[in-house]
This record gives sequence, structure tokens and C-alpha cells, in this order.
Amino acid sequence: MEKLQQIRQTLEDIDARVPDALRVAFGLGYRVSPTPAPGEDDEVADFADSLLQPPPPTEDGACADADDCGPTEPDAAPSSAPTTIDWASCYVPLHDHDAHFGNAKAGVLGVADGVCAYADYGVDAGAFSRGLMTSASAEVAALEHGAHACPSALLQRAYDETAASGATAASTAVILSLSGNALDWAYIVDSAFVVLRDSKIVFLSTPQRHLSRTTRAKLRFASSEARWKQHLFSSRDPTFQLSDRVADAKSGQFAVRTGDVVVVGTDGLFDNILEEQLEVAVQMGTKLGFSPKNMADIIAGVAYERSKQTSSRRLRKGKRDDITVLVAFIVQSDL
Repeated sequence: MEKLQQIRQTLEDIDARVPDALRVAFGLGYRVSPTPAPGEDDEVADFADSLLQPPPPTEDGACADADDCGPTEPDAAPSSAPTTIDWASCYVPLHDHDAHFGNAKAGVLGVADGVCAYADYGVDAGAFSRGLMTSASAEVAALEHGAHACPSALLQRAYDETAASGATAASTAVILSLSGNALDWAYIVDSAFVVLRDSKIVFLSTPQRHLSRTTRAKLRFASSEARWKQHLFSSRDPTFQLSDRVADAKSGQFAVRTGDVVVVGTDGLFDNILEEQLEVAVQMGTKLGFSPKNMADIIAGVAYERSKQTSSRRLRKGKRDDITVLVAFIVQSDL
């Protein structure tokens, strides 16, 4: 996991990480190159348009450029070849409550977001998220070669260890684990992920909603040391979060293929970017030959710039928060 001091440059240089072509595509306004005068050709806009055009089909219906089509067609049968992940991350801190980890060898990714409301009452809101990801990362690293990590079980054990350590507060979380061509997942609340195939979203996790007021009595906080703070939330319900009931996490499985792109993030990402904008970023990044790190930086950069705009829940922008983005390419395994 990256340390805060290691990614400060990301925060300082975030504007420079978004190419002009993506700025034009996303309508972000600012661009490095001069804006053309009225009547002049806008080469940047033309380039952006060219990146978003589907490749022309050949006479037999196949793409003229196989690289532009991606390694698999939407209606093609999934390959049985074993897969692995090539992944990278970008973390743009504001409160420093997010945490994440990844293990390419084991095919496991995780993201957590500490519930910021605890910070108002003197609790380190990032302690539980950091504990979760540290525990999960250590357990995955200790797996025997070829062993599969079950996300739900991993989340439970990471919770048990973090709670036993005395860490206070609570956290959202999502853990993904690739086994063959199956992507297993478990998440709670609004840390989320999407799977894109040929730059189109084919799977999108659904955030869990807030607890109703009638369930307040059932809510348990993440450790006994923090339970006394329950009365501090008498005027509003805290977000449904990872507490004593890890069984409340949603879990499932999705079949992936070589060439798929998985984007994982905290609500700082998904509250500031639309699904179609993720598709545009992945499409343009794929055509430009971006690595997972390039793509994670660009997606985080777009979310960061949108977080500074006028707030709009409908347009998903203007929510200042920590932003964590993990991008994983599903690639064929060498094994």
C-alpha cells in the first residue's frame, strides 16, 4: 500500500496527468495546448473523436485492426486459458481514510474506506480501513502457491484481526479474487468495482444503502472501544458499514475473459464519475496503449477534477473525498 508521502506528488501534479484529448472528451475545460480561435480546426478535439470511433468492419464483419477490437468479441465464447491480473493503483488523499492492497500473483485486490463521521469525534477514521487491508494483504501473501482466496472469508478474517487489535471506527470494503476465469467478489456499502469488456461495462456492483432508523438498535460498531460513541449519532443514521456483521457483505462471482478491464474504487471515485465516462477513459486509454498505472492515474485525475466542480449528485461531481482507483487488466497467465 502506498504511503501518504509517497503519493503527494500525485495530488500536486494531478492536472498534468489528464491528456488534453481526455479533457475535451470529458468537458473539463482546462487544457495545456491553446484553445483554437473561432473557425480554426481543433486538432485535440479531432484526435479525441478519432479515439472514440469504433474501428471499421472488414467485409467478413471482423475488425480491420484486431488490436482495436480487443482480444475478445462481446459474443465470443470465453477462453478457457488461465488468466491473471496486471494491476496498478492511484491514491489521491484528502482525509487519508482510504486503504488498498493488491497481489498479482494471487490475483487479489482490495479497497477500504474509513467512515469519515468518526473523525468528528476524535476517532482515527482511517484506522479500521488500514487495519483491514493490512490484515488481508498479509493473509494473501502467506497463501500457498495456487491457493484461492475466498473474498468473503478473507474479509471476515481481516475484520476479526483488525477488531481484535483494538482499532476503532468502521469501514466500507471490497475484495476481488481471480481464480481461473472466475472473478469472485465481496463488498459492503459503496466501495465498488466495474468490469469492462471492449470498453463497455458488463458488470457493475450496486452500493448498499443506508440503514433505516428502525435498524439503529441492531447496529454494532467496529470495536467495543468505539461502541460508546453510538449516542453521538442520535441525529442521523451512520452509513451501513463493515461492523460486527460481516455476513451482511454482498458476494458473488462473474466470468471474465482475457482483455477485460476491472476498475475498483472508493466512493471518492464513483461519486465523481459517470459510468459512461469510465467507458470513455478505458476506450481512449486502450487505444493509446496505457498501462494499468497510466489508466488508474487518468481515471483518478478525472474524478479529482470533477470533485472540484459544482456539486451535483445527478451528474456525479463536486464531492470532495479521498479517491482510490485500482485498475486491473485480465491477461493470460504464463503458467
